[in-house]
Amino acid sequence: MLPDDLDTFAADWVWATDAELRLTEMRGRYEALTGEAEPIGRAWPGLSGHGAGDDAPLRGRQAFRDVVLPHRHRDGRTRWFRFGGAPRLAADGTVAGWRGCCAELSVPAVAQVDAARGLEALTRRFEAVVASMPIGVSLFDADLRLIAVNDRLGELFGLPPDLMRLGTPLEQMVRASAGTGNFPHLSPDEAWAFVSARIAQRIRLRRERHLPGGVLLTTTIAPLPDGSTLVLHEDATDRARADAKLAEQKSRLDHALTHMSHGLVLFDAAHRVTVVNRQFLDLYGLSPETVHPGITAEELIHRRTEAGNFPGLTPEEAWRQVSERLASRTRYRLDQTLADGRVIAVTYAPAPEGGFVTVHEDVTAAKRAEAQIVHMARHDALTGLPNRALLHEGLAEALARGGGVTAVLCLDLDRFKAVNDTLGHAVGDKLLCQVTARLNAVIRNEAEGGLAILARLGGDEFALVLRPTTRFRAGRLAGRLIEAVARDYEIDGKRIAVGLSAGIALTPTDGQDPEGLLRAADMALYRAKAEGRGIHRFFEPAMDVAIQTRRGVELDLRTALAEQQFALAFQPFLGLAANRIAGFEALVRWHHPARGVVSPAAFVPVAEETGMIVPLGEWVLRQACREAARWPQALRVSVNLSPVQFRSGDIDATVIAALREANLDPHRLELEITEGVLLQEDASTLAILHRLKGLGVRIAMDDFGTGYSSLGYLRAFPFDKIKIDRAFVADLSVRPDALAIVRAVTTLADSMGMTTTAEGVETEEQLAHLRGAGCTEVQGYLISRPVAAEAVAPMLRGA
Repeated sequence: MLPDDLDTFAADWVWATDAELRLTEMRGRYEALTGEAEPIGRAWPGLSGHGAGDDAPLRGRQAFRDVVLPHRHRDGRTRWFRFGGAPRLAADGTVAGWRGCCAELSVPAVAQVDAARGLEALTRRFEAVVASMPIGVSLFDADLRLIAVNDRLGELFGLPPDLMRLGTPLEQMVRASAGTGNFPHLSPDEAWAFVSARIAQRIRLRRERHLPGGVLLTTTIAPLPDGSTLVLHEDATDRARADAKLAEQKSRLDHALTHMSHGLVLFDAAHRVTVVNRQFLDLYGLSPETVHPGITAEELIHRRTEAGNFPGLTPEEAWRQVSERLASRTRYRLDQTLADGRVIAVTYAPAPEGGFVTVHEDVTAAKRAEAQIVHMARHDALTGLPNRALLHEGLAEALARGGGVTAVLCLDLDRFKAVNDTLGHAVGDKLLCQVTARLNAVIRNEAEGGLAILARLGGDEFALVLRPTTRFRAGRLAGRLIEAVARDYEIDGKRIAVGLSAGIALTPTDGQDPEGLLRAADMALYRAKAEGRGIHRFFEPAMDVAIQTRRGVELDLRTALAEQQFALAFQPFLGLAANRIAGFEALVRWHHPARGVVSPAAFVPVAEETGMIVPLGEWVLRQACREAARWPQALRVSVNLSPVQFRSGDIDATVIAALREANLDPHRLELEITEGVLLQEDASTLAILHRLKGLGVRIAMDDFGTGYSSLGYLRAFPFDKIKIDRAFVADLSVRPDALAIVRAVTTLADSMGMTTTAEGVETEEQLAHLRGAGCTEVQGYLISRPVAAEAVAPMLRGA
């Protein structure tokens, strides 16, 4: 159908189209008004000129009106025509074509239509803006009926669509909203009375309230000049939370400023105080009446100067210094000493907007502590003597001056460890202080006006630098120091005796720099202790050769550990009952890239002294277990353990890890220890041995009979095996008592449930003696030399 009011304008022609929007009918004054021939078959609307051929109104399914299109007449004038139309629907609901009419418009009518169309477009834009606003909008006429509204209003209040229709009275909307709880504590009647009373005032009002869901709603009522009323509703929940958070932050800032330990002042771009805290005032003895927000930085400096904060300066001089620093606009920190001796650290930091902040901290205690730390860094805390660092400085200065011989004495107390272990460290500390006093007394008497620096290097080690001197005087002084220290001490009612050993190095023969002289004196001290203690020795070049050789072994050993230059060799031990190999002892071999194979006797002691035996021993244990896991189940592997490994405290965990890693039965592992492991009669060592034995690991006493109390150790721990030292085996053919000792050992072992292994068997005669003496196993070159790991399997096949 055509629009209902299509007959309200006089039609100049009637038109119709098919489904493809081609004109199929044209009746009326088309030719007379357009100057064109009948446009049947042409595209709608059949006009020519700007906008002609625009069939957009026909692309939908809705009737239309007031579509105004221009047409360029043959006489050169542009005429305007107003179209209206409606779709013709087929039985299946599709558009079968269009029918409509058209009338020519005069120029005023065209303007009127354009104005109406502009107003309609403006109205649509207004409606779109209102619809997209994040706040709820409602507009009521003078009778308080709804004339405009957006969907956000319904979302905020949860109103049904029927209440959102235009024309709905405000009273109805308020009562419905109150019924759902949107006016807390008010009935619908009370809610309407409340709202209507405020609208009646005809003034702009604003209030906040919480809706049942927790939303904080801000409502604004604004009367309009034409008698209508605009009501806006905004969800202010997020803003309220932000305001609360900001207030909380401000409260925290105020709290921090009030309770911070530092003084703080903020200045704006005009260099006026904006914030000053109480700590700043207290720090400088100022009052809130004289220093407060609003005063200038110059005024503040003047008042600080009057309070004595800039000793020796006038207010003008103090401000000149400060203003020069402020002009730099760069961050700085400086320490100021006040008239009362306090030190205040002032930090200045410029702000981007042109102001700045100053922070003031009392660092008096910190400065004193810093000075104390500097002293402690160069002096021994217990004795007050210079420490190693200060000794180096003094020695370097003495060497730089020249002028005679300089002597360096390294001093070390004898038997001091026993005092600490038996009487405790407190007594040991008192002893060190008394020793220091005696050393200082002797040095004062012997220094004869020259340079004398006594330093404590740590523990019971001291060093003395003496200049100028001679070899004779240095030796005489060392003797008197030894004599003074050796006299008995009375501490806490106990009489204590210690000794002193000394090593002496002299310039220029023994060294010309601090490190070289101290090293030479230390080597001489090492010789003094080795030769009996309580004596002094001068450095000799041969000492350096020995030390350097040992040092070379140590350095190479560290490289060997890092580069895995070690390998295992395996020496079998023969079970005499079955005359078959019972197992293999794992022996470490060092394949040095330059020196070839290094004897264990050359590197194992160094490894033990330096502690490198711990990682080396762990590697040997793990490797031996891995190799043994490839052997037949009846064979055991024997591994030697050092006493140092037990002092590390976790050898049992290392053994367990090696067994698990190799998946080796603990009964197939045999650990060989010497009496040195039990020498201290340490309960923890025995506990470790018992834990390992509880796992099934066999424990053997190695080198039995060569120590001082081997029989006592057999009572201390239930060993599984005794290894008879090769010294007894070598004498079997030449000394009858050697055979008697072997028989006694095998008999003792048998009675205690232990087996025996004789080491160093090299002849058939020795083997026969050992069989006759009841030895369980034998090991030595007669059976086999140590072989590489890959040679074990062929040896077993040959057996």
